[in-house]
Amino acid sequence: MKYGLCYIPTYAPSLDGTYANWYDGMIREVQAAERLGFTGAWFAEHKVPNFAFGSPAMFIAAAARETATIRLGCSVCLLPLNDPLRVAEDYAMADVLSHGRLDFGAGRGLYKYDYDMARVPMSESRERFHENLDLVLRAWREDSFTFSGHWTTLEEHSVTPRPAQAGGPAVWVAAVRTEETYRWAGRNGFHLMTAPFFFTDQHEQQALLEVYRSALAEAGHDPASREVLAVYHLYCGADDDDVATVADPALRRYQAFTTATDQRRDAYRDPKDYAAWQGFFENRETITLEQMKASRAVIGTPAECIDRIAMIAERYGVTYLSFEVNYGSLPSGKVIESLERFAADVVPKLAV
Repeated sequence: MKYGLCYIPTYAPSLDGTYANWYDGMIREVQAAERLGFTGAWFAEHKVPNFAFGSPAMFIAAAARETATIRLGCSVCLLPLNDPLRVAEDYAMADVLSHGRLDFGAGRGLYKYDYDMARVPMSESRERFHENLDLVLRAWREDSFTFSGHWTTLEEHSVTPRPAQAGGPAVWVAAVRTEETYRWAGRNGFHLMTAPFFFTDQHEQQALLEVYRSALAEAGHDPASREVLAVYHLYCGADDDDVATVADPALRRYQAFTTATDQRRDAYRDPKDYAAWQGFFENRETITLEQMKASRAVIGTPAECIDRIAMIAERYGVTYLSFEVNYGSLPSGKVIESLERFAADVVPKLAV
């Protein structure tokens, strides 16, 4: 099992200080994760104010200059909302500045707000995603290319700098509740990133992962050669009191922020998709820490974290856990303490 950090943070000036302080704290957390042996750190893209990063590539480039070995990725680049040529350029540069440590996560996104701000109809999300990813991959893999798509046409263009990794960074496709996306990602041989904590019934996630693995095999790809990354919230506390006084209020602040965001501008793709998400969102405001700890987060004492990860591994067969560690203005110092405790008291016992 690999372990990494996933950043979809919320910003509150009264708790986080200036934006510079907020960003500096996350950089320190990534540096700590590198020191502690974590595999990677991933950064999300959103246009919702004070939520995640408007430009993950820029933050990756900043983190790259403050680290040496940890891999850095976007989870995810919202491809339908961006000029694909600019995506190819920005992330090629991030790969160069990190000396080949970039992982490229791509997805369509969930929030209609993001689409409204990008002035892109959500009805075009899948077609734009496929076309834009095709352009990005060709830009990274071909010294010069011509492209003729529905939204973008290019004549004999070369993207520079070339990515540091030959052929460009590895591609990870985000899929949560849409079966077609799991099948498409497998058929095309991409790595997968998902979020099992969105599912109240484990069998739904298991069935979708089987769709992905079956599609890999049917297309001639060895499923054992592909990574399956799962996102969970993490806080590894010293004891029950530590968890209750640090993680619980942070999780409640995070849920309050995302609940308010969900209610803005008809947040989801369409009523059909919104219905598919009701199993998680219907109790967002009332879900308790104990309910989250039971199966939908890796939060608790080291012993509890060990039990949750063992359960996740058995249920889903994931190869990489990417942890949301900075949520609801959880103090950066506490984030680092949690990472240190996890590295010292959890990872060695799971490796046995």
